[in-house]
Amino acid sequence: MFEALVKGCARLIATMHSPHPAWLGMDRDMRKLMSLFDRAPSPEQQPPQKLRRSYRLSTSLWSLPTESSVTVRDEKINDNVTLRWYESAGDNEQCLVYFHGGGMMVGDLQTHDRFCRRIARKRRMTVVAVDYRLAPEHPFPAAAEDAIQAWNHVAQSWQGADKDLRNLGIGGDSAGGYLATMVCQQAILSGLTVRSEVMPAWQWLIYPVVDCTERAGESMGTFSHSLILTSPLVCRFHDAYIPERKQQDLLEASPGLASNEVLAQMPPAVVITAEYDPLRDQGLGYARKLRAAGVAVVSHHEAKMPHGYIAFGGFSEGALRGIDKAVSLIDMICLQARRTLPGETVKSKAARSPEAECSVAAVARKS
Repeated sequence: MFEALVKGCARLIATMHSPHPAWLGMDRDMRKLMSLFDRAPSPEQQPPQKLRRSYRLSTSLWSLPTESSVTVRDEKINDNVTLRWYESAGDNEQCLVYFHGGGMMVGDLQTHDRFCRRIARKRRMTVVAVDYRLAPEHPFPAAAEDAIQAWNHVAQSWQGADKDLRNLGIGGDSAGGYLATMVCQQAILSGLTVRSEVMPAWQWLIYPVVDCTERAGESMGTFSHSLILTSPLVCRFHDAYIPERKQQDLLEASPGLASNEVLAQMPPAVVITAEYDPLRDQGLGYARKLRAAGVAVVSHHEAKMPHGYIAFGGFSEGALRGIDKAVSLIDMICLQARRTLPGETVKSKAARSPEAECSVAAVARKS
């Protein structure tokens, strides 16, 4: 009751705000939130712990309603990684391993709980959310190696249950999209201390970051203020996760820099971008690269939405429609995977790329 009262008051306050004068083409409700957030302390200056609390509060106030029909259980696979399994009332023959966003600095199982519940219910599938270590306490490659360990564990469990690996995919939003992309590439490159044992059958990427070296570009230059995610905050996240600049151009840190040879071995992908997002051009560019390499790609651009809109489906009807559109694309990419992948398994049998000979395992172990 108290939580509902707090949420109601927060929504009332946000509704009373005038839409932000910038970004006139943005969804009106989201502009109101931008106006509210613009009065809060700058996230570029907040210490990590405070930023995490702010993010949790924001997602609890503006996110989707809880899907009570979904069964949820947590599983701790080691000291660093906890999984949260979501199962619907359906057959759960498909499975998505999902990595939350937050720039590798913020976010956890709770910030994306309602989003994962909605995926499970809408698609009648299993969703496995991954809680990984965060920077700056745990810099590169901690989150990347946690992601691979989580993926391998779920893949083993899926195989052990005699499930079809063509129905096992991977995804994430923002930094989570980076982790999903990196898990796919590490089935080929082996640049870290652990390797993906199975190639995901498909990937579902929501406004992903794929290049930690990018500091300029049109979208990075345009969206530098008055948004949930700004280009200065992007740079802060990159530098906290990978403090050694020389490591930021490694494929394990910036999978968008991979060669055509590596990209050609990636699974079918959905790549979703948002209009008001400093990472917009990265997502659009990565989709083009995958398509040029011969990978089946479904691209969807969410007009009128800022980066992070999946956390605001409880306040903005436009954000809610964007969420449901993104979720609907999972079926399309699953069908594509079943058409293009032979047999009942998706083994990682590709020959190691020459780029793997320049592996950064030694550098990664030092981090």
